[in-house]
Amino acid sequence: MPTAAAEHQAAQASLAAALAREVAAVWQALLNVAQLAKTLPDLSAVIAALVGQYGSASAAVAADYYGTARLNAGVSGLFTVVPASPPDHGQVDAGVRWATKGLWTPAPDPVPALKLTQAAVETLVLDTGRDTLIGAVETDRKARGFARHTEPGCCYFCAMLATRGDVYRSRQSASFQAHPGDRCQPEPVFTAYEPPAQVREWQQLWRSSTRGTSGKDAVAAFRQAFEGPARGEGTPHGG
Repeated sequence: MPTAAAEHQAAQASLAAALAREVAAVWQALLNVAQLAKTLPDLSAVIAALVGQYGSASAAVAADYYGTARLNAGVSGLFTVVPASPPDHGQVDAGVRWATKGLWTPAPDPVPALKLTQAAVETLVLDTGRDTLIGAVETDRKARGFARHTEPGCCYFCAMLATRGDVYRSRQSASFQAHPGDRCQPEPVFTAYEPPAQVREWQQLWRSSTRGTSGKDAVAAFRQAFEGPARGEGTPHGG
């Protein structure tokens, strides 16, 4: 039976998938590569409205999840989760312009530009939900911290961060470090953290693969072990 953390990650992933479909639809309807100066601002404005809508939904889903997690942990006392605000038009426009900069070349290719745009706005939306959870952990005196709940088939970078358990306290002390296309989520922790079986496996892999190494060498060793042909998991992200 899926845990509350797994259900929340799946719900946020569903929002991201729905957003990607809507971005693709408005891209096809509004963008004319031959008239970028005219059509790109209109596309950016519509995408900003979508990000506002989906960002608010992501924050609401996260707030509900936090309350459920707190209740399931048997935490006493009331606590009100304050949903994070979605990014403003300027932030969205900057992301869209970054993602579409390749369209200004002599031989523009809309396919990678669309994929980059989808990834950029997905991160903005999911960060609204993630910021809601992290903000709640920061202000809730009953919260111990948060762990990283990975998405199915995550990359080595996310797996590595998940092995650290509930050491995270805030975006300042330990950033969530979401990369483009990353659908992992913070998991608030109120009692002793019990890592799931997959994370325990990665913790063992970390210990065995990084023995005698440190720093970047340890990360490289873990990545090599994680992405080895016997495992066949994940797509490398995070550098």
